[in-house]
Amino acid sequence: MTEATRVGRPLGVVCAVLSAAYAMALLHGPDGLSLGPLTTLGVLLVTGCTVATLLTAAVEARQARADTTAALLRLGAPATMLRGAAALRAGALLALFGPLTLTVAELAALPLAR
Repeated sequence: MTEATRVGRPLGVVCAVLSAAYAMALLHGPDGLSLGPLTTLGVLLVTGCTVATLLTAAVEARQARADTTAALLRLGAPATMLRGAAALRAGALLALFGPLTLTVAELAALPLAR
């Protein structure tokens, strides 16, 4: 539960930023307006900062689980199982929030595209 609050907020911000970037890409398609260098720099800066914040939260969550991980290793749990559990968590987040982000972006761009 603690990990959910620690990682959830930055994940929500990353999803919102990616949704806005995708909606902007839909609206500024090949036949639309072109983006200038400052807009591109701003998009890269905002996206980079939000991803860095998410990665920092993930590292903090990993450090918070360090004692539990060490205890599981002392009890004989294979390291591959721990890596598999982490991959399962990451895959579940991507499977849930990937389509949700794209759906929100499509819905956000829909009224503006008319």
